[in-house]
Amino acid sequence: MKKLFYYLTATILLVNIFSATAGAEETENKREFKAVGYYSGDLFDEPVENLQTDKLTHVIYAFLIPQADGTLVELKKPEQLKELVAQAHADGAEVFIAVGGWSYEGIPLQPVFEEVSASDSSRKLLIDNICSFVDEYNLDGVELDWEHPNKNTIADYEKLTVELSEALKLKGKEMTAALNGAWSGTAGPEPSMVLTDKCLDSYSFINVMAYDTNNTDHSPVWFTETSIDYWLNRGVPAEDIVIGMPLYARPSWMQYRHLVALNPEYAFVDYAPTTPTESYYNGINTLREKTVIAMNKAGGVMLFDVNEDTNDQYSIVSMIDNLVNRASNLSKEELSKYVTVILDGRELVFSEEEGFGVPFVTDNRTMIPLRKPLEAIGVEVSYDNYNRVVTATKDETKVKIPIDKNIIYVNDNEVEIDTQAIIKDNRTYIPLRAVLEAFGYKTEWHNNSRTVILSK
Repeated sequence: MKKLFYYLTATILLVNIFSATAGAEETENKREFKAVGYYSGDLFDEPVENLQTDKLTHVIYAFLIPQADGTLVELKKPEQLKELVAQAHADGAEVFIAVGGWSYEGIPLQPVFEEVSASDSSRKLLIDNICSFVDEYNLDGVELDWEHPNKNTIADYEKLTVELSEALKLKGKEMTAALNGAWSGTAGPEPSMVLTDKCLDSYSFINVMAYDTNNTDHSPVWFTETSIDYWLNRGVPAEDIVIGMPLYARPSWMQYRHLVALNPEYAFVDYAPTTPTESYYNGINTLREKTVIAMNKAGGVMLFDVNEDTNDQYSIVSMIDNLVNRASNLSKEELSKYVTVILDGRELVFSEEEGFGVPFVTDNRTMIPLRKPLEAIGVEVSYDNYNRVVTATKDETKVKIPIDKNIIYVNDNEVEIDTQAIIKDNRTYIPLRAVLEAFGYKTEWHNNSRTVILSK
């Protein structure tokens, strides 16, 4: 009880808007946001120690390869998996083994899954072998990655899913699945459409592969949203939907870390003119938007593959961890109104602790604390307390911003605006678009992630 009291007290002091009762309700309803990293041991040369397991909730080691007779292909790097489990568990992260994948040594695994699952004896042997593997390596669960069941094989897929899940539950272990995304809230590819409720009920959560739609736009933000909506409409609880995000480009297949090594600016865009093949991918700003969407509508994000991340200021794992930590004390309603500001490709971070205030939306207008964004673009700011007018000056441009009036003055020319600068909690907030455009900035609003993008 003392621990709960101290937690609620800290929450009230930080957020400063909840009563003790509301704080207790939020604590009870609070759920962990999953940060999942696929770790393909056979494909990369990155040492385990470079993996930021302290910033992940789950690591999925790939791949454990099934054979048609129910046996398993011997793991190529057993010591690597043992090292990963030790490090992850020390950092409080869970480790799952991914069974399957698209292919093994260039040969598709779909026929293998179909054959092994069609026989009761071989299916049982496969399940027994997987469970023994989980015990041997002290794993926390299994990810089933059968790519993909169809209308002719869904019955056998269901048998494998339900029976494997039940066997793992007897050991206190979990089961997840790698599933397809969808192009609308009600329609998707056959593997998604044929999946049964019994299968969905067997998973602790699902990792949705919301990528590889095409070469030039293989993982757009809209696909993240429709994929989440599809599985929500299928009855999967929001907290059990983990949305996949790629760390590789198409059609070049270059890794995010290698693109950033070529040019750090590539971290902030979604295209690089690489040769001999161009690179279309998700940069840090797009992945941040997807994370915000997942924080509001789903239960987590999954990176494929986490080995492709950097270990510096451009790290996607670090970005996710930082964003989740900043939002950890927000209520669901506050989170739904959380505004992210991107200035010249970089996030302009606002926090209550800094004392500048935080952005908010009122009457469909985004209000931004005045001083931080203006000073970030080299604008000098002063305030006439008697006349209640803010003056912002840079080079030949002077903008006067009267408080509580639907006008601003740009170089003494009156400009009507559709909202007003206000003072809230002793901080001045400005109507973003009108003021920033006066200094030559374009503004773009992404409503799905509540992101403001400011650029020259």
